[in-house]
Amino acid sequence: METLAKIFPELSQVEILAYSAMFIGNILLFVFARPFLRLIVSGRPTESKVRIFRTLNVLVFVLQLIGLLLAHYYGELKGYLPNLAQSIMVIYGGMLLYSFLGGQFKKRFGKQRVVDEKTIYLETYSSRLVTLIMLFLLILIVIYILILIWEAGDKFDGIYAIIAAFMAFTSGIWAPDIISGLIILNTEILEDGDVIMIDGHDDEYVIGRVTLIYVILYDIRNNHRTLMRNHQFTQNRIDNLSRITSSNGIRWSLVYKIGYPAFTGNRTERVTQLTNFKDRVGDMFTAANNACNENEDIKINGSKPFDWAMTNAGDYALEYTLWIYLERIPNTKITSTIRKHLMGTIYKVNEAVYDASIAEDIDLSTPDLQQLILPDNNAPASSLVS
Repeated sequence: METLAKIFPELSQVEILAYSAMFIGNILLFVFARPFLRLIVSGRPTESKVRIFRTLNVLVFVLQLIGLLLAHYYGELKGYLPNLAQSIMVIYGGMLLYSFLGGQFKKRFGKQRVVDEKTIYLETYSSRLVTLIMLFLLILIVIYILILIWEAGDKFDGIYAIIAAFMAFTSGIWAPDIISGLIILNTEILEDGDVIMIDGHDDEYVIGRVTLIYVILYDIRNNHRTLMRNHQFTQNRIDNLSRITSSNGIRWSLVYKIGYPAFTGNRTERVTQLTNFKDRVGDMFTAANNACNENEDIKINGSKPFDWAMTNAGDYALEYTLWIYLERIPNTKITSTIRKHLMGTIYKVNEAVYDASIAEDIDLSTPDLQQLILPDNNAPASSLVS
């Protein structure tokens, strides 16, 4: 301390203590950036977060050092760069505090759930509401500290007026997403790890995370991530496959088209042929059901047999709908596991039905029927020319 006082006699004892604390603190934070972020940020810190944190430490250190040199040679400039360094630390410190308190609020007011054999904490309406209040208070505190750093107390009211005007003009951008996020959490029907289907989209998704502004989805079929803003997400109809209404499991329908059989003979013979045809269709689905129950890779409810019915008599074929009951989808965010459970089961059931159709001599291909109208030889020649 005495050495610094001799080198920088223009600094007071309090300023020397402040500079020393900031220098030592920055060095320690730079060296122990990873364990420090692990304590503050929920989850394992990524390399990018560690690099950003260390870059800010270096920037603050350099600004403080330059500020000391300017204080030594140009005393009237000594406040600008140190104030800038302190402002950076206050803003980034507020962001870290928001992340830390958000994680604590999630544990305190959130919901506990086991996903991939790990206990995680999910956001709820209460935790998100408390987090929003905490965010608002942190913003006010950070702004107030910045005002004190730059000694802009005379402009205090003007700064808050500008911020209020900015929030009012931009509310149409961020307010719908925040409100939609609260709606998602308040319904308690959509949570991290749930498998969903969105109206207008063919793929199935896993909810990766519901944030303040957006929701992160994992595409099960294509293994990529999808980001949607909360208000766009809630504008569609969302089917949650992880939340079933019956213990029987998810009821899934598969459609098969069978060509019209050719019946001949008198009425009794045609009725007998029709009965035999229906019996063969029933035997086909029953055999497929038995084959699926014997295969452990096919995740169906073995205690609930297949249901089927002729749902349409179209122009080209008879349409049969087969209803199967899938086992409950496991609590996981791993797309390959869900893909095997969901798509893998459906594809294997299709294959089992096809195998049974070969055994029962039932053609699942839809014939393309064409009707040919031959001209009447007795018609006038003028009517045949058009």
